[in-house]
Amino acid sequence: MSYPCGICLTSRKGLYCLHLGCGHVFCKACLAGMWGLHVREGEVARVGCPEVGCESDGGFREATEDEVRAVLSEEEVKRWRWLRRKRDLERDPTTVHCPMEYCQEPVPRATTAAIIEDDESTWGRLRECHSCGYSFCSVCKRTWHGPHTPCPLPVTSKIILAYLAASEDERIRLERHYGRTSVQRMVRQHKEDEENRKWLESSTTECPGCALRVEKSMGCNHMTCSKCKTHFCYRCGNRISAKNPYQHFSTPGTSCFSRLFDFVPSAEDGWQPIEAFEFI
Repeated sequence: MSYPCGICLTSRKGLYCLHLGCGHVFCKACLAGMWGLHVREGEVARVGCPEVGCESDGGFREATEDEVRAVLSEEEVKRWRWLRRKRDLERDPTTVHCPMEYCQEPVPRATTAAIIEDDESTWGRLRECHSCGYSFCSVCKRTWHGPHTPCPLPVTSKIILAYLAASEDERIRLERHYGRTSVQRMVRQHKEDEENRKWLESSTTECPGCALRVEKSMGCNHMTCSKCKTHFCYRCGNRISAKNPYQHFSTPGTSCFSRLFDFVPSAEDGWQPIEAFEFI
């Protein structure tokens, strides 16, 4: 029995044709040429029924593995399977690629990790590449550092700044990619770090020798660092002479002239003149 091919418009015997699951029939030679081209070009989504308007579940009907094996060579089938797996993994927002340069295999989040992530754990960041066996963190892409060790600050800061500036839809995507619990934990830590940074900048002075932050509660503005023994001015943060540190406060024309002590009188300490006495 012969069948008309909808591609080459010729009739072929059933031995040289393929009856697809959707009911359309095409000759194997035409399918091999068309599907083979799509596989070589990486367009795996176009490997399906070439009949115009043929749909499955509201979309383009893709070929099954049995149909592909009946037409393409073993190498082409192998590449087709790899392309489909790659596409399906890339559709998953939790999938990340192995950071090893020689591998780059897409690595999905394990089901057990997804369950643990819901229990407020950071184990959901763990990824293990099934191709090369490398275990790494999905956030910073470095060797797995355990659930309790935070990622390097520059990496998390970049992620959090992008998250805070993103739209609602983009935030949802980032939460799916890195894990909602992990993102929320990093946001809280980022806000705490920002508050600490603001307090340090407003309430302490950095030692010019070793960058240690110093807070002064009382006394003069001549400071000696407890770590590196550098002499510096608490007001301006400049290094001053260890032999004659008070010259810094005795030089006219400078911002610290006569400012060895910063005295701000309070309402209780303020002196008010008495103009008259009221006797009873």
